[in-house]
Amino acid sequence: AQIADTIVTMRGKIIGYVKEVTPDVVAYSNPNETVVYKIEKGAVARICFASGRVEEFADLKTLANLNGAYEWEKVEVATTEYETKGLYKIDLVSTKATGATVYSSVSHVQNRAIAKLKMATALLGGNLVYIKSESIEGNIRSENGERTTRTQILGTAYCSNLVDEVKFKELMEGGQKYTLINKLGLRNNDADIQVRKANNEPVNVVSFNVEKGFIYANLLIAKEKSETRCRVLSFSETLIVVAYKEGTAYYNLILAKR
Repeated sequence: AQIADTIVTMRGKIIGYVKEVTPDVVAYSNPNETVVYKIEKGAVARICFASGRVEEFADLKTLANLNGAYEWEKVEVATTEYETKGLYKIDLVSTKATGATVYSSVSHVQNRAIAKLKMATALLGGNLVYIKSESIEGNIRSENGERTTRTQILGTAYCSNLVDEVKFKELMEGGQKYTLINKLGLRNNDADIQVRKANNEPVNVVSFNVEKGFIYANLLIAKEKSETRCRVLSFSETLIVVAYKEGTAYYNLILAKR
């Protein structure tokens, strides 16, 4: 049998036969298939050809797989859109931080805003955030009054892996009744991720659908008048972790099977 080539991307490895390499794309076919697929060249780190030759293309970031939002420090920060090639776009994220006094360090407040941006990204299930814009204002102290330094950042959250929709459908066939055991959140004025509540409220997974590879579930939580639309971040036989956003507030719900 013909030995296959290996295309290394930020999402993982693709085993197949490279057909063409252009300035924009890498074309390949899967083993035992004739259909030709294309991937953006900017998302390819290198190609390991069956001949043994290795062609390097880009120094892509190695992204960590986060086991929950509290591992937010592992989130990578990108300052160029090129660094997001090959990743899945989740949503916009925005944060702000303000100094306590007019003597607060501008760089310290900026670092706090970036940390919160990484927290928000982690809560949405991302492992990279691309900073789109940043506004920094210094301390002001004059005869007309005082104002402390503040930083506002707008970014886009990305992830490198998708949840297995086939296995999730199989999980839902076994029952859709859960209990809310924990809720994590980050609001605009929070300095860190907060535990909002853990009231063991009954939750029903009313419906779910797949959009652009992401699994969205509509949850009906006890005492809530309407359904909450969330994105599924991870799941096991006994637990589901979902995320949703309300304006500039970001939340995780941890559900245990009833």
